[in-house]
Amino acid sequence: MSQELKLLRLREPVAGSHSGDQVQVAGSLLLQCWRDNAWHAVATDAGFQAAFRNGVSESGCTPHTGDGQRPAVAGSPDSDALTFAPEDRVILLLPGSWVWNGLENVPRAARRQSSAVGYMVEEQLADDVDELHFICEPVAGDLCSVMAIATDKLAALKGQIDRLGWPVVAAVPEYRILGDTGATSAVWFEGERAHFWLSAGKGLSVARPLAGVIAESLFAEGVAEPEEAGEAQPDELAPLRVYGDPSELELATLEQLTELAPVNDAPEALFNPSLVAKTPGNLLTGDYQITLASDAGPWWKKPAIAVAACFVLQLLFYIGAGTYYQIQAGQADESARALFTEIFPGDRPSADLRRQIMGYLNQASGGGGEFAGQLQQLSQVWATAKPGELKLQSLRFDGNRGELVLQLRAANLGQLDAVVGKLGSGQFKAELLAANELEDGVSGRIRLR
Repeated sequence: MSQELKLLRLREPVAGSHSGDQVQVAGSLLLQCWRDNAWHAVATDAGFQAAFRNGVSESGCTPHTGDGQRPAVAGSPDSDALTFAPEDRVILLLPGSWVWNGLENVPRAARRQSSAVGYMVEEQLADDVDELHFICEPVAGDLCSVMAIATDKLAALKGQIDRLGWPVVAAVPEYRILGDTGATSAVWFEGERAHFWLSAGKGLSVARPLAGVIAESLFAEGVAEPEEAGEAQPDELAPLRVYGDPSELELATLEQLTELAPVNDAPEALFNPSLVAKTPGNLLTGDYQITLASDAGPWWKKPAIAVAACFVLQLLFYIGAGTYYQIQAGQADESARALFTEIFPGDRPSADLRRQIMGYLNQASGGGGEFAGQLQQLSQVWATAKPGELKLQSLRFDGNRGELVLQLRAANLGQLDAVVGKLGSGQFKAELLAANELEDGVSGRIRLR
């Protein structure tokens, strides 16, 4: 979904000026939206107006009159309601009189420190540095364009943007858009104001009656320098771009100072900054940066989902592995109990089979360790037989006598004699006590001592 750029403007009219049929008073603030190549008034509530006057509450909430009426609406009676689509983005133009702009050599290390930049231009300011917010943009080398705005106005602006949920991506002074519409110096006559922009990276807004005086101070020096050089060529001087509706007297004043290049298009129509790159002159930086709300949520939402998914997968892996090993342990326990029952048919396996077998071994160790040796001898003989040939029917150890009596089942009598011979080939003596012929083999009792 492509993003659409909307241009809004805060306008601080000169006292006595008109907005429609209403006379504007000093301190009032108008909100306008650029649409169809013209500025249109936008309705604002009383909370918005109060935020930029003394006595506004810190919460920035819309005040109520107490009589059940809606807050007052500023602007003309036909003011438009401001609405935004999810893909819209807004650049807000601030009154140029709010923002001081100058040129200063600022080291690279100090450019991101607002207070450090402020103290470097302190002598050029009328306000206390601690009450101003500064931004610094490089122009050439260490030369930077420095802008300063009152922190209370910027805080009020950010509070209202957050309260109203406007998708504002940048707030720039009015005169700054002249720097984005061309590479040369420019002047813009608009209503009661005149906006100047020097190609070196400096701008200002003044009351229109003062435009001639300001123009002489800005551009007269540029005319005098070539004359002193003696061999100046007029073609080397870039013409001054002129926007708006200058009067004949204003044009005549400017023509005495420099060559003019009138532009018919409005600077607002030519202003089209990239929504991806950083907007030049943006004052909403540092503590006043705006975080846009979106359907995707805050920036940490996707990483948090990824971490949670990894945790769940790891937990499922551990549960699966635990279940698998628990099943394997159960099967091993069943095998051990079956083997115990086969070796000790007269005993019942307890819950702790390991402890029960260790008890038997400890008991056997009291008989001189003969039981352990006899079992080792039996296991060696058992290992030489083919699987299924021999079956242990019973096993009994007499600790007092030190003898082990076992009942074996073999395929035939010869196989049973072979087992007796192998058991007697070691340190113990083996003898066949009895043998009984069965339908499918031979069962014999063997004594090992």
